[in-house]
Amino acid sequence: MNDLVIKNIDKIVSGDIYKGIIPGDTVVVRDGLIAQIGDYADCDTSGIDIVVDANGQVVCPGFIDPHIHNTLDDYAPQRGAVGCYSDALYYGTTSMVSEGEQGPGWPRFYDDPIGCKAAAILSKRVFDHFRPGGGLKFHGGALVLVHGLTEQDFKEMHDAGVWLIAEIGGGGLSDPDEVEPMLEWARKYDFFYSVHLAPPSIPGSSWVTSEAIIRLHPNKVAHTNGGSTAVSFDHIERLMEECDIPLELVVNGNFVNFNKILKRMEAKGELNRILFGSDSPTGQASMPGAMNRAIVKASALNGLPAEMCIAMATGTTADIYGLNTGKIEVGREADIQVIDCPPGSCGSDALKAIECGDPFGNSMVIVDGRIMAFRGHDSRPTARFCLINGEDATVSGITEHLFFPPQYSRHYEGMSAQTHFKR
Repeated sequence: MNDLVIKNIDKIVSGDIYKGIIPGDTVVVRDGLIAQIGDYADCDTSGIDIVVDANGQVVCPGFIDPHIHNTLDDYAPQRGAVGCYSDALYYGTTSMVSEGEQGPGWPRFYDDPIGCKAAAILSKRVFDHFRPGGGLKFHGGALVLVHGLTEQDFKEMHDAGVWLIAEIGGGGLSDPDEVEPMLEWARKYDFFYSVHLAPPSIPGSSWVTSEAIIRLHPNKVAHTNGGSTAVSFDHIERLMEECDIPLELVVNGNFVNFNKILKRMEAKGELNRILFGSDSPTGQASMPGAMNRAIVKASALNGLPAEMCIAMATGTTADIYGLNTGKIEVGREADIQVIDCPPGSCGSDALKAIECGDPFGNSMVIVDGRIMAFRGHDSRPTARFCLINGEDATVSGITEHLFFPPQYSRHYEGMSAQTHFKR
């Protein structure tokens, strides 16, 4: 049973852009799900052996990165980087979504419909059973559209559990006349699909106009601010003004457009359409702390409340993708982190630190009610620490701090990391 209590919380960030900070100082988790939120005196904590004392820190949902170009394990083939998704987990990103698997010789690069179908099914099945870092929820198996795919292929993939189509324009087919029939099948079989907005950047990528995006009406516009090169702003304006499609901003895209889009959408009262992604490991390398950086950048440079920017990296993404995580809400999967300002920050807590531009740290990461990390690899140090059953969950000494922060609680040894992982 993945049961625990988190008490002595200063602020609970809901992950819901409309709710912001919610009342209470305690979160109760039973069987990996959030069971109760409120004041400690009013909560039922009976039968729970693990008690986390947040020590006056902020609690928020685990981050969701909806733009990853992964391979079949915890490895970034472009950089030869191992463990990049585990590192992201320890930074507080508890879920990731593929925008198209890749690697040397992959079928997506060779217009191979049988290979692309097989790759999507294999990737989905691999990540159904593999949790990078022991806990990260990776939604893999994003189909790249190529010539020769049929409606029967979409049905077979749907029956095998595949539900993602890789960003259109990032490789494979992108001409609306070619992809529209496939997207009719995609909608019939409940696939999620995105279209990217960027000039061609690598062989096989293509320029998709704002007019084409409005015509195709995807579930998401991928890297609206560029991946990483931006389009002229008039294309972005059309998408902001003429449709209601969610707009993804990536931290390694065009910096100016990142901020211009946020300011325009705030003025329109439509920040609920904004979500953050990393577009890693392509673009500008693998970034385990990409979501953290996007939150600080969005808040500090645009005068936005930190809790609102956290929602863009959590609950908004969960709602767009239909995931039962991303919010501190009864019935949601208990993917939670305890965050704080760094020592000496101009902010008195994590939220104030974010708003004044300081990188924040996490002192605990929890997935499905299971403690995954006391703090992340090279995460910012926190001014305060959690206690587990009255004992300090701290790192001691420079070597442990920099290279070997504890990743698993001894209280959870042998427990399954697969609880409640389904979509």
